[in-house]
Formats: sequence, structure tokens, C-alpha cells
Amino acid sequence: MTVLLRIAAFIDALNAAIGRATAWLILLCTLISGLTATLRYAFDIGSNALLEAQWFLFGLVFLFCAAWTLGDNGHVRIDILHARLAPRTRAWIEIFGSLLFLLPVCLLIMVDAWNFFLIAYQTDEASPNPGGLLWWPLKLAIPVAFGLLSLQGVAEIIKNIAMLTGDRPLPTRSGGH
Repeated sequence: MTVLLRIAAFIDALNAAIGRATAWLILLCTLISGLTATLRYAFDIGSNALLEAQWFLFGLVFLFCAAWTLGDNGHVRIDILHARLAPRTRAWIEIFGSLLFLLPVCLLIMVDAWNFFLIAYQTDEASPNPGGLLWWPLKLAIPVAFGLLSLQGVAEIIKNIAMLTGDRPLPTRSGGH
């Protein structure tokens, strides 16, 4: 179990580092938004590339912070019920939820999104808007991000099993893991 917990810790650290780095894109998105508004209203200059860059950056933040959020126990649950359950019961629910829902859905999205990316890459898909951006790089981010989310799901399963086996302490009744 020690080796598995080290793997889980590595996955946690990887996704936290990627999430923290990606969170800085929010600042970049804000600066681009300000620049876009300034150019449009002060100089009557519009830019489809700048508008699409904002959308892409927001999408990247959403995609690459999902695994970090899962590792930080920040995903939405039915907290009114979840918080009242015993820690062992919560651990079992997390394990089965990850195995039956999270991992299969992530795998399905990764496979489908990979094909989606390949088509976009092979056709050099770009925005239909004048001056727009290439779309295939963003489409590559989808399977990569869901791969990271899958890895985090595996890490969460490992940590929950470790709690059930006594290799990791159980959280307090109201806390996460």
C-alpha cells in the first residue's frame, strides 16, 4: 500500500502543480478581456483572435483545474447527506462512485475527444471567423485533461482504500480526506 500511496501523492502533486499553473490563465484572460474592450471602444478595433483566446483560456482553466479540484476534495456533492455519513461509508461511496461513474465517463470522453482532436488536427481545423485561431490545439486539451482527471480518480480510490485498510487515517466526521 505504501507504493500505491506514493503514486497517489505523485498524482496529487502533478495535478496540483498543473492546476496552480493553469489558474494563472485567469489573469491572462482578464488582461486580454481588458485589451479587447479597450481596442474595441477606444480605437474601434475588433479582434476575433482576442475574443477566441479568452474563450480558449477559460476552457483550459476549466479543463485543467478539474483534477486539482477533485484532489482537493472540492467537487460538488450532496453535502447535506455526505457530511452526515460515517467516514468509512463516505470512503466506500467515493470508491464505487469513482469506479462506476468517474472513470468510465472519463475514459469515454478521452476516447471520443481523441478522435475529435485527430480529425481537427488532420484537417488543420481553425475558426471560421476572419483572423480566428486554430482549434485543434484546444481540442487536444480535452483528452489530456480527462486523462489527468482519470489519474486523480485513481489516486482518490487509492487514498480511500488506504483509509479503509487503516493505512491512512480516517477523516473526521465532517471533514473530507
